[in-house]
Formats: sequence, structure tokens, C-alpha cells
Amino acid sequence: MKTSIYTSVSALALMFAAPAMAQSQTSVITQDGASMGATVTQVGNENVSDVDQDGNNNTATVDQETNPAGSPTFGTAANNSDINQSGSFSTASVTQDNDNAAGATNSATINQFGNAVGTADKNEASITQAGDGNTATTTQGTNGTAVNTNFAEVEQTGQLNSSTVNQQDQAGGTASVTQIGTGSTSEVGQTSDGSKATVIQSANGNFSSVIQGRPTPTNFQTNSQEALVTQSGLDNQSFVTQSGSSGEVNVNQGGNDNLSTVVQSGFDNSSGDISAALVGVNQTGDDNVSTVTQSGQLSEAFVSQIGDDNTATITQSVSNAPNPPGGPDPRVVVANITQGGDDNTSTITQFGGDSTTSARLMTASSNQSGSDNSSTISQTNNLINAVASENDATAIQSGDDNESSIIQNGAENTAELTQTGDFNVSDITQTGFGHSATVSQFSDFNDSSVSQTGTGNTATVIQGTPGVN
Repeated sequence: MKTSIYTSVSALALMFAAPAMAQSQTSVITQDGASMGATVTQVGNENVSDVDQDGNNNTATVDQETNPAGSPTFGTAANNSDINQSGSFSTASVTQDNDNAAGATNSATINQFGNAVGTADKNEASITQAGDGNTATTTQGTNGTAVNTNFAEVEQTGQLNSSTVNQQDQAGGTASVTQIGTGSTSEVGQTSDGSKATVIQSANGNFSSVIQGRPTPTNFQTNSQEALVTQSGLDNQSFVTQSGSSGEVNVNQGGNDNLSTVVQSGFDNSSGDISAALVGVNQTGDDNVSTVTQSGQLSEAFVSQIGDDNTATITQSVSNAPNPPGGPDPRVVVANITQGGDDNTSTITQFGGDSTTSARLMTASSNQSGSDNSSTISQTNNLINAVASENDATAIQSGDDNESSIIQNGAENTAELTQTGDFNVSDITQTGFGHSATVSQFSDFNDSSVSQTGTGNTATVIQGTPGVN
């Protein structure tokens, strides 16, 4: 066991964790061995703490506080903490409190790399920061061959704070980020099976990015990832990308001018669920935009927008060919957009299969209430042969100036559209076997065009009366 302490204050004060009072302090602790502990407490400005530990079951705790408001302005970060741990089952914790009204900021970095071989190991990192303009960076990975189940937690209170969490290789585990304040940024990157990311942001102008999965060509070796993003306030943005299989994404945004983009490429991905709480992008507020792109099989997506000027686009690129014998596989694909409010636009595109020429069991639904709504649903098969493509599309629009187009390409297609409101237009085109189209338009200036080619087509169009406007 080796311990080295280099500091501008007494080594004795550090070892007994007594707070050091000074305007500027530097602490360097190096420990080599197992089950060791390091505790650093600093009060002042422009403090620096560096803890390096090599071995298993080590613990590092750093507590830094700036002097109260009224202290002089300093040119660098008020406090800076670096913790580097190489080993398994270690814990690192940094707490920074910035009360300095002069505007100095804190910076905390934790690097943890497990080194176990053949068995699971686990490291834990925690960063808590209070004040404005703080930066938190956590990196967790493995130097060995074990599958890790690391945990990283970041809590930031204040404005313009930044958090970055990277869990690399089979670092596994859970990342939890909570930011309360305006203009905060959170980035989470995870590259292992079963990773879970939770981001909670409260207040205006926040940004969240979650990227889960390995880069190509090993992207499909990552499975069962979960991302949960909750934002409340104005001007929020959320980006989630998952490149593995069986991923789930939940985004809930409350407030104005929200944007959510979910991109999932892999097998059995779903936007929503996370233990059946569903959601899968829920936006409440004004000027919301949601884009969900899923490429692969067994996909499912939900978007619910309540507010003004909403736009939602779901693009899913099917397949699962004809994969009948074998256990329960269904879903391939489902899409659902519900919009309430003004000036909504909804597009669902679910596309091709093959082998020979399935596109499996597609369903799509769009529900719009409000003014100036437009909905387009396109589903293909290209053309028939099947085993499946049981295309089904439903669009219900209620309100003013609505416009809708449903185009379906092949096999047992059914389309239903109901429009209630003013100036509605409906287009339904179905090409290929067993079609049925029901269009009901009630109220003023409605227009409908239905074109069906193939076998067994039925079309019913009713315009006027029920509800009489």
C-alpha cells in the first residue's frame, strides 16, 4: 500500500478531513492498494483537488465550497476536482457549492475504469453541484474483460450548468442526471447491454442528448437499453439515439417550443413503454416538434402532442420478412400520433418488407383536434404475395381546414377517415387486394377522393349531417 499526499495546506489536516480555510488551496492524493479512503474538504476560492487511486474497493470523497458572496473575483474556476480510480467496486463523490456572487464556477471530473477479469465489477460516481456555470464530467469503462454495472449520478442546481456522462465498452449500468435551472446541458453516452439513462431537466432553455449503443459494425451487439428524458419549461430540446436491439425511449416535455428526436436502428426497438408506463414522446405546450425514426423490425412508436403548432413525423422501415414459424413476434410495426391544438401536422410512413413481399402487420393511426390540421399516412407492401401486410390506417380529424391523405399499397388494406369541421379534404388511395375504405365527412366544404384498384374493394363516403355544422 502506498499513499502520497502533496498539498499547500498541512497533510495532517487532509488526513483527518478537517476543513481548510484559505483563498487558494491545492491538494494531491495518490493511493495504491485496496480498500483505501481519501477525504478532501476545502473552503475558499480557486481550490484544486486531485485524487488518484489504483486498486479495488477504494473510496474518494471531495467537498469544496466557495467563500460566501462578496469574495473577490477569480479568473479560473472557483473549485476544480479530479478523481481517477482504476479498479473495481470503488466509489467517488464530489460535492461543490458555489456561493460566490462574483461569478466563479466549479468543475468536477470523475474517471473510473474497472479491471476485473471474468466476473462482474461495479463502480459508483456521484457529482453534486450548486451554483451557475458548473461543469460535471463522468467517464466509466473497463480495463479488464468483466461486464461492469457502473452507476453515475449528477445533480446540478443553478443556471448554465453542463453535465457529460460516458459509460464505455461493457461498462454497463445506469446514468442519472438531474438539472434544475435555466440553460443547462446534459449529454449521456452508453455503449453496453442493458444501459439505462434518466435525465430530468427543469426550467427554460435546456438541452439533452442520449446516445446508446456501439458504433457500426458492432451496433447490434448492444441490447435492452432504456432512455427516459423529462423536461419542463420553455425551449427544451431532447435527442435520443439507440443503435442496438430491444431499446426503449420515453420522452416527456412540458412547456413551450419543445423539440424531441428519437432515432432507433436495430431489432425490436420501441419508442415508449419502460415497464408499461408507455409515453414514447409526450409533449405538452406550444410549438412542439417530434421526429421518431426507427429502422429495423418489430418497431412501435407513440407521439402525443397537446398544444399549438405541433409537428410529428414517424418513419419506420419494417421488414421481419415472413418470419412466421417461431414464438410470438408480432408488432412489426405500429405507429400512433395524437395531436390536440392548432396548426398540427402529422406524417406516418411505414415501409417495405420482402421475402416475398410481406411488410408484415402494419397499423397506423393519427388523431388531430384543432385548426389547420394535416395528416398523411403511407404504408406499403409492394405488392402482395404476403405472409402478412394487414395494413390498417385510421385518421380522425376534428376542427377547421383539415386535410388528410392515406395511401396503402398491398394486401388486406382498410382505411377509415372521419373529418368533422370546416374546409376538410380527404384522399384515400389503396392499390392491391381486399380493400375497404370508409370516409365520413360532416360539415362545410368537404371534399373526398377514393381510388382503389385490385380485388374486393369497397368504398363508403358520407358527407354532411351528424352533428350538423
